[in-house]
Amino acid sequence: MKLASPKFLFVLALCPAVAQAAPVVTGKAEVKPISATIESVFERAKGNRAQIELAWKQTPKKQRAGMLFLLANAPDSDLQTLSAAFLRTQVQIAFEARDKSPWKTQISEAVFFNDVLPYASLTEKRDDVRGQLRTLSLPLIVGIKSPSEAALTINRKLFPLVKVKYSTERARPDQSPAESMQSGKASCSGLSILLVDACRSVGIPARVVGTPMWSNGRGNHTWVEVWDGEWKFIGAAEGDDLNKGWFVGDASKANTGKAENAIYATSWGKTGVAFPMVWDQDNQNVGAQNVTLRYAPEPQPVAAEGKTRLLVSIQGADGKRIVVPVTAIDAEGKKLGSGSTRGETADANDFLSFEVPHNSTITLEITQNGQVGRGVVKVGADAEQKVALSAQVPKPAGPDLSQLATRVPVITPKYITPVGKPIPAELETQIRAAAKEFFALPADERARWKAPEVLDSALATNEAAIRAVVWSVYKATEQPDLKKDFEANVARNGQYVSPFAIRTVGEKPKNGWGLVIAMHGGGGTAKEVNDSQWEGMKTHYRDHPELGGYKYMALRAPNDTWNGFYDDYVYPLVANLIRAQVLYGDVDLNRVYIMGYSHGGYGAYAIGPKTPDRFAFVHASAGAVTDGESSSKTLRNTPFTAMVGEFDTAYDRLARNQKFDVGIKELRGDRTDIFPVRVDVMKGFQHGNLPDRDELVEMLPVSRNPVPHELTWEQTDGVVRDFFWLQSEAPGKKREIDATVKDNAVTVTTTGEVKEAAVLLDSRLVDYSKPVTLNVNGKASALDLEPSFATLCDTMARRGDRELAFSVRIPLMP
Repeated sequence: MKLASPKFLFVLALCPAVAQAAPVVTGKAEVKPISATIESVFERAKGNRAQIELAWKQTPKKQRAGMLFLLANAPDSDLQTLSAAFLRTQVQIAFEARDKSPWKTQISEAVFFNDVLPYASLTEKRDDVRGQLRTLSLPLIVGIKSPSEAALTINRKLFPLVKVKYSTERARPDQSPAESMQSGKASCSGLSILLVDACRSVGIPARVVGTPMWSNGRGNHTWVEVWDGEWKFIGAAEGDDLNKGWFVGDASKANTGKAENAIYATSWGKTGVAFPMVWDQDNQNVGAQNVTLRYAPEPQPVAAEGKTRLLVSIQGADGKRIVVPVTAIDAEGKKLGSGSTRGETADANDFLSFEVPHNSTITLEITQNGQVGRGVVKVGADAEQKVALSAQVPKPAGPDLSQLATRVPVITPKYITPVGKPIPAELETQIRAAAKEFFALPADERARWKAPEVLDSALATNEAAIRAVVWSVYKATEQPDLKKDFEANVARNGQYVSPFAIRTVGEKPKNGWGLVIAMHGGGGTAKEVNDSQWEGMKTHYRDHPELGGYKYMALRAPNDTWNGFYDDYVYPLVANLIRAQVLYGDVDLNRVYIMGYSHGGYGAYAIGPKTPDRFAFVHASAGAVTDGESSSKTLRNTPFTAMVGEFDTAYDRLARNQKFDVGIKELRGDRTDIFPVRVDVMKGFQHGNLPDRDELVEMLPVSRNPVPHELTWEQTDGVVRDFFWLQSEAPGKKREIDATVKDNAVTVTTTGEVKEAAVLLDSRLVDYSKPVTLNVNGKASALDLEPSFATLCDTMARRGDRELAFSVRIPLMP
């Protein structure tokens, strides 16, 4: 159905309503008394016990009850990682904020402990920002005497001050305040976390509140409650009044007896109820109270008797929501209401709504740039009906498929696995026995293991052959958990599990099967939708047996969240998947490829640049780079292609791809031997049906180069600790290591706060018979290197990769 005018055109999409269940009232959970002793807290801290003991020791006696409450209810992951300094700072500022606030006598100790003292709300990164937020917020509330008025003022003034707004383009849903302030973008959860932390920094009790799914099935939402004698709510970065908001109507229909449709408030103290988080559905560490009855004391209808709630939104030509005046008119010409649709900075579940009669014909009158467009909507008898209007993008006569034939091929690396000399039988027996002994040791005992000196000496002259023998021993080493996952067709990283469908194409080459990992579209949507997308990915890319036998794997995301294929848990999961396929599936580790469409394309844009040493080729269709999650610099040696439609402008996909392409060309400069990367903007195409089904034709002939002589490792997370022949046990954002090897000289330059790193070398990179010059940040030294059999075994076990095992490790930092 179309809304037409002489000047512009709209297309309407009608969405079916979701039936409602009757609420079932249950009691809410209360915070349980502390039964833990400080000794039990110390035990839970494990290797971080010294820091927790120090925090406790440094806590003044009058603050110890609060510190015990904080520690006893903290998740184990916090106790095992947080420093004494961090904990003491949070507690000290919290007590100071309470004691200096005008409302300090109104706040009970129980409320203070549970809703002012905690340093976090959900699963966000634990940033030390309480002091910064206090400095920002205090001047905003000078002279204000009530916590509710102070909270309203902070909500109104803080977000423009720190330049943070709602955006679906945020990096992750549970961003910390520091991450949101750095990017300027946040989800409703990120905005709520920021407001809660700001309120707590000045002594206002505050907590995050939300529902995993509105009863009408339109999605989740998060907001904030503040305490002023009673709990009052406010939408973060929206609204000038308490207990008002666009979501009041939806909240009044919440179902307390149905977990996914109830409303929950966070609680630091344990309640026996877990706060549901759609991005981490299995996490039970965040306590909650079911507060549904305060929002929906009685079952409320979606609309009045005989009426349908018509929800209207409009997207501009770029695919983003725009603010446009709309008037609803019935068949008799009577005006039923008017208002403006919501823009991109409004929550995704916030709609312009009209109550209209069942089975009626409604005209929507839209005004834009002085022009009026009208269209007719047929309304049924459902309680709720969505109308999504999109400004229609003019299309050319048809997509131009000839552009596929004119694409310039990317430069591909050349690497041949070295072949050593025959090994005497007696020496091979020693090698196998030593390797078997090493791989049988627990990981924490391997650092003390010493190899027979004869094996270190043999490495210097016949490393390639010894590597092959050690690899055969490693492959035969029992790894029952990994094998169990392999046989069950799942990949795993802790609680995150990804099933996959796998099949062979063609005949197995002599070096083993190639492996194609294909990731589906979908993302932050219903499980049924993602399952359907996964099913489609099982046959999306066409078979090409003529290019050498390979395994085609359709990988299911481990969850149904926005960041399903590009969050910190993904990269170890994919590494485990590859390790299992190499060990038990006879996969050639130099012929592993990863690719994806839409949600999977975003995954390829993250997984490829973060771990390029795992892949021979990476391809991303209908995705885009995510700010702060990937770096183009890391693709110096790994072939990477992307495909996007010229009309795929939603979420800035086209613009992000174009920006990425410009950055690659700047990095490449006049050279032709680096950055084998290409971005294809397909004329005539939008988001769907890109002509990418034969991408394997370009990818499959390429093999990985595991030891390029130039590396740039710009780190974008704290998870990936290995990068070709570089290591860092303390990676972090905005840290970069540039390294080159040429003529037995190793040159390393570090930028940012690189705290620890090491270079790994072997005979593929240097000649052990000659001195090696090491230059680190301008300081040069000459080294006589001796290969280590133990280092070869250790790096092989660490990576599960024959080609990424090295025989010398040189620490770069003191």
